[in-house]
Amino acid sequence: MTLANTDTPGRSCTVGFRVRYAECDAMGYLHHAKYWEYFEHARTELLRENGFRYRDLEAAGTLFVVYKAACKYIVPIRYDDLVEVTASVQRTTRTRVDHSYVITRDGERASEATTTLACVGIDGRPILMPDNLWSATGGV
Repeated sequence: MTLANTDTPGRSCTVGFRVRYAECDAMGYLHHAKYWEYFEHARTELLRENGFRYRDLEAAGTLFVVYKAACKYIVPIRYDDLVEVTASVQRTTRTRVDHSYVITRDGERASEATTTLACVGIDGRPILMPDNLWSATGGV
């Protein structure tokens, strides 16, 4: 796995992966459920690049739950392929964050996705994003 900054500091993060055998289906393709793990990893690295650890947010009672998710699988990704996953912040409000994701293989777009995360407390009810995180996101 490799990590790289993109040309939009604080708004995008790219993580590299080599597809492992255990992540593939019987046809040798990356299983569709694994894409979401790749997206999540890139998203948490983006948060980390902005000075936050999700573990610390959780400990303080701030959680982000997936409210909406969509994915388009454009071309298959196979065992041992090297891919890059880019997570980008598209929009933030005090109660949600919209991300987009792109997976490329050999410079070709293999998948694209979007998620909306809702900010909730430990009781699962919506809360406002903490001020320090809101300030860092430059809410749009």
